[in-house]
Amino acid sequence: MPKVIVRALGLSALLVSVAQGSFVQAQKGAPPLRINFRAVTEDGQQVTDLKPEEMSLKINGKPRQILSLSMSQSTPGGANEGHAGLPIPYATNTIGTSGRVFYLLIDNDSIAPGREGPMKEAVSQLAAELSSGDLIGVLTTEGELNITPTNDVTKVRLAIDQMAGKGSASETDADAQCRTTHVLRDLGTMIALGGATPTTLVVFSGGLSIPENKIVNVGGRTRTAVGGSSAPSNATSDVCPVRPEDFANIGTLASTANVDLYMLHLTEAMANRSSTQDAGFESLAGATGAEFVRIAGSPQAPMARLLRETSTYYTLTFEPDASEHSGQALRVDLKSTRDKVKVHARPAVDAPKVAAKSASPRDMLRTAAEYRDLPIRAAAYPAPAAGSSDVTIVALFESIDGAPLTSASVGLFDEKNTLKKQWTATAEELSKRPATAALPAPAGSYRVRVAAVDGSGRTGTADYPLEAQVARADPLKLSALVLGTQGTTGFAPRLEFKDEPVAIGMLQIYGVPKGGTIKMDLDVATTPEGPALATADTTVVPSRSAEDQRIAFGGFSIDALQPGDYLMRAVVSLDGKPVGKVVRTLRKSK
Repeated sequence: MPKVIVRALGLSALLVSVAQGSFVQAQKGAPPLRINFRAVTEDGQQVTDLKPEEMSLKINGKPRQILSLSMSQSTPGGANEGHAGLPIPYATNTIGTSGRVFYLLIDNDSIAPGREGPMKEAVSQLAAELSSGDLIGVLTTEGELNITPTNDVTKVRLAIDQMAGKGSASETDADAQCRTTHVLRDLGTMIALGGATPTTLVVFSGGLSIPENKIVNVGGRTRTAVGGSSAPSNATSDVCPVRPEDFANIGTLASTANVDLYMLHLTEAMANRSSTQDAGFESLAGATGAEFVRIAGSPQAPMARLLRETSTYYTLTFEPDASEHSGQALRVDLKSTRDKVKVHARPAVDAPKVAAKSASPRDMLRTAAEYRDLPIRAAAYPAPAAGSSDVTIVALFESIDGAPLTSASVGLFDEKNTLKKQWTATAEELSKRPATAALPAPAGSYRVRVAAVDGSGRTGTADYPLEAQVARADPLKLSALVLGTQGTTGFAPRLEFKDEPVAIGMLQIYGVPKGGTIKMDLDVATTPEGPALATADTTVVPSRSAEDQRIAFGGFSIDALQPGDYLMRAVVSLDGKPVGKVVRTLRKSK
């Protein structure tokens, strides 16, 4: 890391409206639909700086305007944990927001004993490159191994290390057909379980039966009973048909799913390689729009490509026509107008009917259920309440994908999980991004729950733990440090930074003695006690609210700041003597 990665700004004349607390950033738009996609160069490198004007979107053949475009990139650490031991910058309801979700389907019955090496090496390489924010799960087609996506990478690696191939050298066509139906069944289940965060599904197989239209014999003496090739040789059951519509149905399911599919063909896995089964596996990749990769020998290159290609994804939103909210899938044609940039997107998007009655935010406050359809982030901080021992709890929240919110509520739950306070947003309050709620409450420990609904009926909740205590800096009291940037009319708060050139820290100070001189020292560091990367010029101005209140602020240019978490630290001095310190985690995404 370079010695100086941020540049301090002199802000004496920058924020003329900060003292008035102007939290402004207008947001407009209609109920949107969302498309996730990836963008790579011709040599497979990630493109991380696309702009909306560089994208061309057609829905059912009709050009559409892109309402918003955002990018998410895998970074160390989970979405609900601070990186490098720092406090969390916000809470979110999206698994893998700061990481990736990998789900592996292993067709173990296609791998002969002793030929597991390339598959094990591929999984080992994948696991070794995962960050603490990534999740990985594994399923074998007969269910001997079933690990839902987890951050316990060691558990996955040990399980894979102990696997042995079960493929038979005497597999018949009927055996292969039943094995293929098992793969289709499990793949369909995994696709259907895709969540708000794109999931990468990786299928390992030595080959699959190609679909055929034919009449099958029933009751033949085959090894196609439950258990596939592991069934006893005298087992009898119906032959399993593999029909073209089976592949087509999986393709239809995958066309609108929030998944990236990779079909990894283990060309040396079977005891007797079949050109027909080679074609069957490749045919499934074509039906589902998957990336098809043959692995012969070391899997290092294809796994490095998979890791590189899945490190970043974009989310765009667009406004569908009213007639398109019909519950039908809409055909997507998405391209980049930038030269030599290839876009990977699913070929269709679901346009669900606008829900006649979604769960209301007030209802979502009163249940322990988590709502994840609408990805949101939320944070909260305490500030002293004038003339009272209580505090004002300020909650900030927004949709992660930029979707406008149509309703929202915020609730405060005490340590006994009792709802103590509740706030409901107005349309004007929801027009700002992030939206801001203020709830007076006694000092104490709370769970701040945000519940929101967007125009298409998606629902989301996020829970933020908060110690609502005013920072003591005797004889002063300090609010939390609030992070934001320079907006069109003044200070605009931010939960996460991306393209903003400036990061500003703002602090409210209470109980200033008459004639007292207040100073704030502001810096940015990578650890709580680490050296400062840069220090800022700061300004202290009187508040219009009360004679004994001040507002202090300062900021940094963060253009060159690498994605990750950093700590902004503010030390307040009275008459030249340090009396208090507050900090806040700054997260920059890419």
